[in-house]
Amino acid sequence: MGPTAPSHARRSGLAVSPKLILAAVIVIAAIWFIVVNRARIDIYLWVPKVTAPLWLVLAITFAAGLLTGLLLRRRRGGTAAR
Repeated sequence: MGPTAPSHARRSGLAVSPKLILAAVIVIAAIWFIVVNRARIDIYLWVPKVTAPLWLVLAITFAAGLLTGLLLRRRRGGTAAR
């Protein structure tokens, strides 16, 4: 008997997880929302008032949320604290 291929290699096609689909939908919606909102707005940063394009504010907010999510995500499996 010859060697057998691992079970994951036997599958044909690409398996896409629901998480990946949801992430893609969120990213596409965020990009679309950023593109269609191009007006300039006033932003109050506690004391100073800044005028900036809305698309830039939305892109920064999306990036900050993405970074926060990446920093707070939990690892898969039961890794013990060291």
